[in-house]
Amino acid sequence: MTDPLRTGPEDVEFHRSRRMFCLKDGEIKVAPRDTAMSHLEWFEAERWVTPDDQHFMEATVRGMFIPDKNAIFLYRGRGFFFDDDLIAEANRRARQLQTALMLDAHVMVYAGPADTGIRGRRYEQKLLGTIESLTRKG
Repeated sequence: MTDPLRTGPEDVEFHRSRRMFCLKDGEIKVAPRDTAMSHLEWFEAERWVTPDDQHFMEATVRGMFIPDKNAIFLYRGRGFFFDDDLIAEANRRARQLQTALMLDAHVMVYAGPADTGIRGRRYEQKLLGTIESLTRKG
């Protein structure tokens, strides 16, 4: 079985269409445009994670902006999960994400992966609001 965190041939077009990001050392890091890499592959290229040490992958809030959906998706871990801490982080970081990714205030923000079904497995997804509504809360 293929690793869902590694890019397969069926992922290349989707990967190139989205903008990946993560929260590292208190900053939003944005992946290069038009990359076919997965988050794991990007993290390996940056030397933030090694095959022996997956802690960064498990602990780090990461996500993507998908222009076709006009939406940001945030999650962590191999299971694309979210919890109350991640939701609070999304609320705190909405304005920074807007700036880092050059987005308008009407972009939708979700906790969880962009697709609720990935390679035969189901994942939870929760709409948090728009960037504008989240920044008003803060």
